[in-house]
Amino acid sequence: MGQLLSFLYRFRAFFTFLLFELICVWLIVRHNDYQRSSFSNATADVVGSVNETSDNIADYFSLKKVNKELAAENARLRSLILSEETFPIDSLSQFLIEEDTTDSVHFELIPAEVVRNSIRNVNNFFMLNKGSNDGIEAGMGVMNSLGVVGKIRDVRGNFAQGISLLNTRNPISARHQISGRMGTILWEGTNPKYAQLQYLTPDVQVLPGDTIVTSSFNSIFPKDIMLGTVVSSAPDRNNTYLNIQVELSVDFGSLSYVYVIKNIYKEEQDSLINSTPMIQQ
Repeated sequence: MGQLLSFLYRFRAFFTFLLFELICVWLIVRHNDYQRSSFSNATADVVGSVNETSDNIADYFSLKKVNKELAAENARLRSLILSEETFPIDSLSQFLIEEDTTDSVHFELIPAEVVRNSIRNVNNFFMLNKGSNDGIEAGMGVMNSLGVVGKIRDVRGNFAQGISLLNTRNPISARHQISGRMGTILWEGTNPKYAQLQYLTPDVQVLPGDTIVTSSFNSIFPKDIMLGTVVSSAPDRNNTYLNIQVELSVDFGSLSYVYVIKNIYKEEQDSLINSTPMIQQ
């Protein structure tokens, strides 16, 4: 502090002169139209550039908040799409989009951010920044805008661990979209871009480019959620099943925001499936 005061005292004449110069310039600009106009034109570009830079910096630091808001809005819209209820196309339209009420169920989507993810192990897992405090429970499915990611394995208050689709112990019920035949998607533990579709017999015509989606045989995922596209298909050695390689739709190396799928009727469905009613004689 002493050095600063010493510096100001040493150059007091210069700073006094500079102050008076600034006052003179301000008085000239303020009381003369021509000078005021010239000054405004000269400084407009500088002020605009500074404001633009400031706005860009502010926008950059607010990106995380914007992403969270967009994820929440996307979750709400996707929940409406997956719902069996009707909803208007827009606020001015009288037409309603009706869902198939015979096999659809109610789903809610909880947006979350991936804070840890592995793809190089034989059995991979991921971690989300939301947990039981946000309504997440073990057994819930996880997806993103591209398709199936995995399912929740363990939950704490503010975090949840998920078992990835890139896990040799995580089979998922799947359907060949064209034929409607059911199978199972299972990762073989090597390439994170590909998995195998199992249990389709050679009588099913499966061609490269065919779409593989989730089936309606479980209460974790809604049906018709994207899993991937067929790369190759050929009968196995015994001509019992097809060896089908599927290119996964999700890029697991760049997971960011996901949606945890809450089936409102899951408990009711599971209890009915697991029940063994007695047959009256």
